[in-house]
Amino acid sequence: MKKPYKIAAKAIIFDQGRVLVLRKSTEERSARDNHGWDFPGGGLEPEEPLMDALAREVREETGLQVKVVAPAYIYDEIQEEKHLIIIKFACHQPSGTLRLSAEHDSYHWIALDELDTAPFPEWMKEEIKRAHRVYTQFLTK
Repeated sequence: MKKPYKIAAKAIIFDQGRVLVLRKSTEERSARDNHGWDFPGGGLEPEEPLMDALAREVREETGLQVKVVAPAYIYDEIQEEKHLIIIKFACHQPSGTLRLSAEHDSYHWIALDELDTAPFPEWMKEEIKRAHRVYTQFLTK
């Protein structure tokens, strides 16, 4: 049986030597049984372009608008009910007032020089570092 694809876009947002990390709400964490740390973003709607979905999801979850630098990380996982593909983008220049949707209960601007001691899973720290390399290369062009 073929599994349907689900495509999601996530933003790893940098601003003034910091990166934005969200904490999923208690309800979201218990429903999915996971660590609860997250980047803003989510799934594409049918016939929605990828970049439009990223902008919409970031705005819905944080109230922010961001400028996309470039793709930084692609992850896929074949789950029981679907084939999940997540594309994470290095982003910067957030504008607007940060206000969370009900999906998240807190946000954290983490200084990049404190990332190694932050309470995030190692894979998340690696994704942030990879996105930061993409972001830094963009700035030096």
